[in-house]
Amino acid sequence: MEEKSEAIELWEKGFSKETAGAMTDAIKYYRLALRINPNVEKLYRKKLQEEWRLEEEMKKLQLNPNGNSDGLSDAVVDVTVRENTEDLSQDDDQIELPCWILNMLPDDLLTKIIDHIVLTSADSWVNLSLTCKKFNSLCFHDSSPYRTFAEYIYKKQVYNDNEMRLNGISDIKTLAETLWGQDDRKMLKERPYIKFHGVYISVVNYLRHGSIPEGSSSLLNPIHMITYYRYLRFYPNGKCMRLLTTDEPSVVVPELSIEEHANKKDVEICSWSLSLEEGLGQLKIQRTRAKDSLKFQEELKISNRGQRKFSKLKWVSSSATKVDGTNMQFSLSKEKPFHFSKVKSYHI
Repeated sequence: MEEKSEAIELWEKGFSKETAGAMTDAIKYYRLALRINPNVEKLYRKKLQEEWRLEEEMKKLQLNPNGNSDGLSDAVVDVTVRENTEDLSQDDDQIELPCWILNMLPDDLLTKIIDHIVLTSADSWVNLSLTCKKFNSLCFHDSSPYRTFAEYIYKKQVYNDNEMRLNGISDIKTLAETLWGQDDRKMLKERPYIKFHGVYISVVNYLRHGSIPEGSSSLLNPIHMITYYRYLRFYPNGKCMRLLTTDEPSVVVPELSIEEHANKKDVEICSWSLSLEEGLGQLKIQRTRAKDSLKFQEELKISNRGQRKFSKLKWVSSSATKVDGTNMQFSLSKEKPFHFSKVKSYHI
């Protein structure tokens, strides 16, 4: 019994240090507590539960924790606490105790915490839901996180002004409400969007036959494997960085930013927008080449990559228009889809 008390006391000291931000000291106390009793965390949670239940019972009985009370009330509280403690002691190893600290907090406060997590990244949202049943329930069985994520994602999307004007649409949000109503969860599943915390990469491999060198006795033509990469990085202001190169992602990705544009002569700054066609998922990328005033336009469709929503860009067309209006279509036979890759160092 003394060992349990000592272990709990050390664990409480560790928790206090962690709360104060002294993680090194906190880890030291946690380790000492675990050496004394490997189940100290479970004991600590049980102690918190007992204290909380006692406080709740005293509130119901209108008792003053620091004052005197009649013997009958004390007996009722004592029996209640003892029964709860005995229930917890049974099958202790088989029952996974809930997080009593979270149960003490109101749902609206926890929902606000979830909303802040959602704004960091979708991955953080999912990871939070896996921590316990309480967060899982609030993360995916409540409409608030979906609404927060939808507002965060879709307000950064850029839509084609000409198409909106021709269709008499002044606000894309009104169109979204017409299509999906207030069902943000359904909208997030069906309405495509461009991602900004990373880069879209297309890897193209093809074979090219060479010629036999003069004077060679070989009867076989050499074959060369050609590999090149296309990179696209999007910004919420409607700008897009486009790069075609043989350099691998490990070289390009860390420097692919507007700030580093001057150091990359082959990088082109384009404009991008989403069309109102194809369920708001048709992407248009446009750029003008200064030396001959050619206007290039590439169209891609946002699609899923397995279980990863909207992480793939599939080619639809690639063309150029001359000053006189002549349109030229380019072949897509060798082109491959773009796949999104998240980059932690990219910030909007």
